[in-house]
Amino acid sequence: MKLHHYGFATKSIEKSLKEFERIGYHALSEKIIDPIQKVELLFINNENNHPIELIAPLDGNESPVSNILKKNGPILYHICYEVENIEKSIAELKTKHFVIVVKPTPAIAFNMRKVCFLYNPHIGLIEILEK
Repeated sequence: MKLHHYGFATKSIEKSLKEFERIGYHALSEKIIDPIQKVELLFINNENNHPIELIAPLDGNESPVSNILKKNGPILYHICYEVENIEKSIAELKTKHFVIVVKPTPAIAFNMRKVCFLYNPHIGLIEILEK
């Protein structure tokens, strides 16, 4: 599995982007609206190649990130890894005590490639993205 990005939950992409810009990050994309996940996204990066996906709930919508924000406020909450075969990777991760939180779903931000979220009580939440 190859690191793809870190996921950062925020209530406001614009406010978080301004603060990340103060510490050397810049936008890599335009804001992306994903009605499937009910979120808006923006990818940012810095000179050390630490890509972050800023994720906010769409206005007026409950999304998976809404509960994270209610519990914790803005927070880095997942690591995304790119994998060759999502089904094979899921099977392997299940043997390592991961459970599926969100089954494989097409992601608008990744040209409809499938993503899957899994949880391990000692690692937390990870996302896998099929190449």
